[in-house]
Amino acid sequence: MRFGVLLFLLLNTVIARADLTGAARYDYIQGKEEELANRLVVKSKLNSNVGPFGIFVEGFGEFEGNEDQAFIRRSPSRGYLQEAYFEFKLESFFVRVGRQALRWSESWTLPSLDVWTGRRFNRLFFDPLSDQLTHSTGASFSYAKENFSVELVGIGELAENFYPVPIPETENEKNTSFGGRVKWNMGGFGFSAMSAQVLKKYYYGLSGNYAFDTAVPKFEVGYMNDTTPNLPVKRDQMFANIGCDLFLGNWIILPQISYFEVNGLTENEAQTAFYMTAQWNPNRHDIQMQVYQNPKSEDAFVSASYGYNLTDYFTASAFVQNYEGKQGLYKIYEDITGGLVMGVRFELTGNLAF
Repeated sequence: MRFGVLLFLLLNTVIARADLTGAARYDYIQGKEEELANRLVVKSKLNSNVGPFGIFVEGFGEFEGNEDQAFIRRSPSRGYLQEAYFEFKLESFFVRVGRQALRWSESWTLPSLDVWTGRRFNRLFFDPLSDQLTHSTGASFSYAKENFSVELVGIGELAENFYPVPIPETENEKNTSFGGRVKWNMGGFGFSAMSAQVLKKYYYGLSGNYAFDTAVPKFEVGYMNDTTPNLPVKRDQMFANIGCDLFLGNWIILPQISYFEVNGLTENEAQTAFYMTAQWNPNRHDIQMQVYQNPKSEDAFVSASYGYNLTDYFTASAFVQNYEGKQGLYKIYEDITGGLVMGVRFELTGNLAF
């Protein structure tokens, strides 16, 4: 009886908050010679807090009308759970348990320090970046002050990567993984250092940035040591990214240069990739552009889109993309699409706070 009274008083003294967001998006995407997608995507997100406790759930369902493309892109009509975690906050301490986004990099291209993040490469680059990503399941513990934070992670289920036909489907190896990251700010500079063990690979990385009024130059370097036994050639790899966030009025421009190593038949091969994204977002207009090129592998991707918020709840947009590749994933993308892609998108969103 005393416990029941105590629980009743506790529930009436805390403030419960919840937000439920829903969205429905229709995409029609046409390739150079055939229809690539005719689909409806329904999304929902729940964010609820009761005192120091919280729960977050996000997922979406896809209903693809083009069965041939659904087979090629391995993207059948089904539901996808993006994130689902419980959270506990106590002053500077945070604990999260479940499927969660652990993004330790701001890089769009690969490789990067996002060792816990996977990609839906089977969906090409049709989707917004948040829908392209997949996340790992585990527990994270963090302590954050104004100029310093430390985060420890234990992962029981790694984020999956998904690929289109004809790349074979693979299953993730089951193994517990661990990692940690430290972030600190000093004199306008922001730094982070990380280390992680993912299956039989060990990752080490360092990133930094400096914030000016209209520009934030940044760098990111990483090294991967592969301890898988009986490898025919050395598999250790390194990479380095240099970029800058530019804020020019209503424009946000993000150029980036990546230098990295890939596995060759007998030794690692060095490659350099160039990437830039630009966004113009005044009032209800939204223009976005992306350009990616890897001269060594002859991969290239270009995308431009324009969207207009007709109301606070409804957005209409159109986009055009182009894929080029001589081998590997971008060659498969070019074969699927014919190179040139055009699409229209209509999205309806709503939010319920209670």
